[in-house]
Amino acid sequence: MRRMIIGIAVLLLGTIVIIMSYTIVDQQKQIVKLEQQLQQEQLKYKMLYRDPVVRDAIESGG
Repeated sequence: MRRMIIGIAVLLLGTIVIIMSYTIVDQQKQIVKLEQQLQQEQLKYKMLYRDPVVRDAIESGG
């Protein structure tokens, strides 16, 4: 009986570790995706900021 309880506990712990590992990997992929999106938006902003009319509007708060 005691071996069975230990076996079940080990199985549950293993399952929890697998689920947590998957979650961490999924979150890392999401972070990479968001970093790429941020870089794209920063590039767009830099390109827009080069336009004098846009730059004046940004600097004036409008």
